Amino acid sequence: MNYQIKAGILYKAEDQRKLAWIKPNLYGQERKICAPDDTLLATAGIRRLDDTDPNNEDVRSKEYVLLSADGSRYAAARPQYADGDDPAETGWPVCRMPRVDHADLQFDGADYQLRMDNEQNYSLADAQDRTCVQIMHRGMVGG
Repeated sequence: MNYQIKAGILYKAEDQRKLAWIKPNLYGQERKICAPDDTLLATAGIRRLDDTDPNNEDVRSKEYVLLSADGSRYAAARPQYADGDDPAETGWPVCRMPRVDHADLQFDGADYQLRMDNEQNYSLADAQDRTCVQIMHRGMVGG
């Protein structure tokens, strides 16, 4: 199965049928995922795991969550630093943010890992390290 996302709208690649769209929020980082008829399917957002330090920019203190329409947690991802870029081991870089290249993901009760293969391609692997999904960028900058 092949799908495409263009301008925040998910299409089935074969017939360009709209399946869902991402609706931004006017404030904050929360996004709503809606059916073509504008029915709410899910909500995506970022939660802080440690609220004791609001200036903590460590990615491991954040969890990206996908909530179903009824508000129950459907999926959650926790980003992780690339090998050799963990600020706890190497310190914070002076001129850039530490590189993050994978996230541990729980989806529908199963564990996965989302990996950045290169700047444009990502893979989702299951607990047995089998690739389940490949996400490929079509080459447009920012697309």
